Amino acid sequence: MTITAESGASKTDWVVDARQIRTKGINFSVMSYDDISSVVACVANEIRDSFHFDIARNIPVCVNFYGAGLVSDENRRTMAGILEDFFPGASIECASDLLAAARALWGDEPGIVAILGTGSNSCSYNGRSITGNIRPGGYILGDEGGGASLGRRFLSDYIKNLVPERVADKFRSQFPLRYPDIVEAVYKGPNPAGFLASFAPMIIGMADRDSYCERILKENLEAFVTRSLLPYRIAGAQMRVGVVGSIGLACSGWLQEIGGRYGIEFCKYISAPIDSLADYHSRKNSNFASGFRR
Repeated sequence: MTITAESGASKTDWVVDARQIRTKGINFSVMSYDDISSVVACVANEIRDSFHFDIARNIPVCVNFYGAGLVSDENRRTMAGILEDFFPGASIECASDLLAAARALWGDEPGIVAILGTGSNSCSYNGRSITGNIRPGGYILGDEGGGASLGRRFLSDYIKNLVPERVADKFRSQFPLRYPDIVEAVYKGPNPAGFLASFAPMIIGMADRDSYCERILKENLEAFVTRSLLPYRIAGAQMRVGVVGSIGLACSGWLQEIGGRYGIEFCKYISAPIDSLADYHSRKNSNFASGFRR
């Protein structure tokens, strides 16, 4: 049995032998050990019920878990220990969501990875491991190219009356927010990055017919290219970049245009890593199962 999971703050997608299960998200930055264990218990029970699976039957199990916040050895060991509690004897690998994106895009081949969703991230990948990572900085210090960065730029203009009235009218019709509401959500709200990113679809949707929206969108994407991708360039080499995330997928045309100016080829796009990851591990883990049978 192959279990592959990719987790963010809001949801975790688990693929169990081609069947997908969705649970609450797992994020070590904000969740306690007990809260994480309860999520894993939930999916373990569903696997046992749905697949009539009993660990005592001596079936080889591979668990591959990728998650937000799994950037330290300590967190990876903790997550592996939780999974071991519910899947004793399983072969377990825990890694970051950045490695998930790299494997989903490139498999065993080298390439550059760009993540463009609520936030942003990037890395160089040699087909086995991550060889370089420019720190994203989060929605306050960085995350250029992502939805939160785009929303932050728009709101900054909006509260200073720098947004053209035609766009401001559209914004007010969709989001009846007063200035105190905006400040409260950004500085005291439970999910400020998500709040800022919630305005990105409106801006992207208007960008092909409104010069202001197109300008701030392209400036956001170009900042990502120059600050988070160009440092990976090897002198004289063409850069091939794969993109993960809803913002990247929606902005593929603009990325192609901007990339062309900098010698970057954006050549792969996927919305979410989980399906490609499941295929990747299904191939890898077939060798594990063969060895077990012998």
